[in-house]
Amino acid sequence: MYIFNITYVIPSKRKDSFIEWAKGEARLSASFDKLRDYKIITVAAIPGDKEFAKQDEKNFSVQMHFDSISDCREWNEKCFHTFMESYAKWHGPNPLFFATILKEL
Repeated sequence: MYIFNITYVIPSKRKDSFIEWAKGEARLSASFDKLRDYKIITVAAIPGDKEFAKQDEKNFSVQMHFDSISDCREWNEKCFHTFMESYAKWHGPNPLFFATILKEL
């Protein structure tokens, strides 16, 4: 299993809007015939960091699961631009994010 992971840094005050987008329009714009699963995750805590919950920014990841790395790359070529345009409509341009392709071992 390969996971196309996009991690965003979101201001706490935009958290609910981000989750609404990620569960709705983002999920639709991620649609692809080779997509196996779609998940939204967040960092719940950092061990030893008692101030983590008070931080103004939160990390959220949107993860799309695929059978192969070539399917991830194809999604990137065909869907990534539309996916990020959807983000920009909700949250504005130039998000603070990074994308990676992960491999489940």
